[in-house]
Amino acid sequence: MRFPPLTTTAVCSLLIALGIGLARPGWAAEIRVLNANALTIALRALAAEHTKQTGTQVTFIFGSPGQIQQKVDAGEQFDLLIMPTPALAALDTAGKLAAGTRRALVRVGIGIAIREGAPKPDITTPDALRKTLLAQHKVTYSDSRTGGLSGINAQKVLQNLGIADEMKSKLLPHSDGQGLIAKGEADLGLYNVSEIPRAKGVVLLGPVPAAVQAYITYDAGVPASNASPSAAIEFLKFVVSPAAAPSWRAAGLELAGPPP
Repeated sequence: MRFPPLTTTAVCSLLIALGIGLARPGWAAEIRVLNANALTIALRALAAEHTKQTGTQVTFIFGSPGQIQQKVDAGEQFDLLIMPTPALAALDTAGKLAAGTRRALVRVGIGIAIREGAPKPDITTPDALRKTLLAQHKVTYSDSRTGGLSGINAQKVLQNLGIADEMKSKLLPHSDGQGLIAKGEADLGLYNVSEIPRAKGVVLLGPVPAAVQAYITYDAGVPASNASPSAAIEFLKFVVSPAAAPSWRAAGLELAGPPP
């Protein structure tokens, strides 16, 4: 028995009925990205735009740099890694990244968190910031035992200001320091600019002056274990492109520069 030639409409209907379909959003790739808390806001905004353009769904697994390292060491599988530069460089050297995929991504400096509605002291110059910090009763920052790096950089800022010893009696490292600021139990806090505010009732007073700043830089790369890396590579190209710079800046970060 002979059958009449199938029309284009009939072919499409048959493919859909078989669950094959044609190119459509349901076929879009999905990628899992492991990255640091400091990049949360910007990455979510960028992922939403990338999904709108490509259909690729992006799922983020956030954590402190220490927690991220633990997941990598445990062998958890991800499509894209975003980690502090030294950690990702070590993975690249060890051959655990797909060749040529590592990129310099962003950097973030330390800012000053303050209670909303409180008087705003001057922090615009190193001398003004020095005087402001010394005038406080309690200054909080992230407890580095949780695996974060902002607490370490907060202490570097104090060292750069030359007041690390004078500030010791005023310092209050805490896992929820911004919550303490909101409750009036701490006067100011030193945190990554991109992580202020983290508590209701807290606002960003501003970044510390460039002359005494301490940055965390982040790189991104595709793990060598990613058997289908094309979607992750496309997302990586998107987040390091000049078009992504406004989203990074709005979140308190800045593109770090050309590939390492």
